[in-house]
Amino acid sequence: MKHNPSRRRFLQAGLALPAVGFISGKSFGAVLPKPSPSGLVYRTLGKTGLKVTPVGCAAGAIPNPDLLARALDLGVNYYDTARIYGQGKSEEILGRTIKGKRNKIVLASKTYSNTKETILKDIETSLKTLGTDYLDVYHQHSRHTPEEITDEMIETMELVKQQGKTRFIGVSTHDPNAMVDFILKVGKFDVVQTTYSYAIGAPYRDGAISKLHHAGIGIVAMKVVIATATPKGDTGNHLSNEGGLAAIKWVLNNPAISTTVPWSETMDELEINFRAMTEEYTPEDEKLLFARSEQIREIYCRMCFQCKGKCPKGVPIADELRFLAYNDFKGHFHEAREGFWSLPREIRNIRCSDCPECVVQCPNGVKIRDRLIRAQELLA
Repeated sequence: MKHNPSRRRFLQAGLALPAVGFISGKSFGAVLPKPSPSGLVYRTLGKTGLKVTPVGCAAGAIPNPDLLARALDLGVNYYDTARIYGQGKSEEILGRTIKGKRNKIVLASKTYSNTKETILKDIETSLKTLGTDYLDVYHQHSRHTPEEITDEMIETMELVKQQGKTRFIGVSTHDPNAMVDFILKVGKFDVVQTTYSYAIGAPYRDGAISKLHHAGIGIVAMKVVIATATPKGDTGNHLSNEGGLAAIKWVLNNPAISTTVPWSETMDELEINFRAMTEEYTPEDEKLLFARSEQIREIYCRMCFQCKGKCPKGVPIADELRFLAYNDFKGHFHEAREGFWSLPREIRNIRCSDCPECVVQCPNGVKIRDRLIRAQELLA
């Protein structure tokens, strides 16, 4: 759909409601689960058989232990971290919080390493830091093309599974469309963690998610609420926590999603996220999310990756826009800068302000050049 300011104003006035955002479980060959006698809802993480709460908990770079403890009290049982988050602080804080409660949770971590030696070192460090003998899911972290996963990496991931250091293995990716056929062909991965939200969602992800789901692979949705936050410096059209509630409900309306790992900044956000497990997605939610999606159209990358490889100077457009979003939509400058500085030096030194105009046009209406200039000025 092309960007249409008059349509946006019409929708923000609450006078129309699109139907395109609704998801039918029939298309995924599944039905939404019912609450258990305890009131909690569980879904099965693909062929792993693990029962997980549809709303999990992202530990993030430096998590708040009080929020993690409250999530445990609420009954949230899926926890996601990574070796590189906060340079190890994430696993350290999460490990202290879950001490004595390990048997009540499903625990996932990730490695960004790409050799046998470093992967084996990473998982030993993760297990020690988290205070556990095993992980439930161990991911290859942030892999967006098949070329990023070698035979050595796959064999090592299988080895740690055989050794009992993890029960299952997975991949985290921002581009499931580029990875799905490879993952299915390899046939070794049990879980895929990927971006999925109202803004990023159905047009760009449902095909890949459906294929993974039908193959029995558990799907963990990330970045589910980021676009519902008010952009940094934006004082108008602020969404309350109800925006995050609607966003998670939209994701959970897809029965192919096993669980989600939203980030919470406050107790209120955490408890509203928890509510999403038992509340239905409504037309009012759809109206709110559609209006928000239109409001941020020019500044929020939908991760469709149609810009991949199109910059003549080699700027990884989607990556730099994603790093900027960590700052502008989450207020996490250090996470944004860390991502930007993970790029090769020659890429970091490119300045889009040197070009009079951008030869790449976003099909979703993002002002690419303006956003890249902001990212480079802010993060370099």
